Amino acid sequence: MKKRAKMIILTIIIILWMAFIFSMSAKNSTQSANISGGFIYNILNTFFAKFRGIDKTTQDSIVEGLQFIVRKGAHFSAYAILGGLCFIDLTVLDKFKSKNNFIIAFIIVALYATSDEIHQYFVPGRSCELRDVMIDSCGALTGIIIVIVFSKLIKKLKQRHISQK
Repeated sequence: MKKRAKMIILTIIIILWMAFIFSMSAKNSTQSANISGGFIYNILNTFFAKFRGIDKTTQDSIVEGLQFIVRKGAHFSAYAILGGLCFIDLTVLDKFKSKNNFIIAFIIVALYATSDEIHQYFVPGRSCELRDVMIDSCGALTGIIIVIVFSKLIKKLKQRHISQK
């Protein structure tokens, strides 16, 4: 596939992922709690037989206690994916020196995280929190680092394979 086609496809994927993040942020507090709570309930109900035997009040209490961790994990994961995608896109684009791709991808995602938190300020029951921008930015950094590590690993494996021929 040509470099330009790869760049276009990656850019479309990034825009779609940003739209997904935006759509999740546009949910009011009740909708957001129902999504994360439903996710937790389904996981616990599927993988822990004892959870199914607990009374509904206790189940709700357990789910509520786990929501903070799940929500922040979702923030981290969504932005790790976005960071990795942005870094890959910039690397394919190759208009900047490789050293700058890391910084540029991180800045793009950190700015998007900031704009997303500002957007949440206007959603009923949601808030704009610096803590979430930091979690999102750490996720982006992790995603970028994972892509770098895997790309270096793949490059080494390819070099080893070529040298063995």
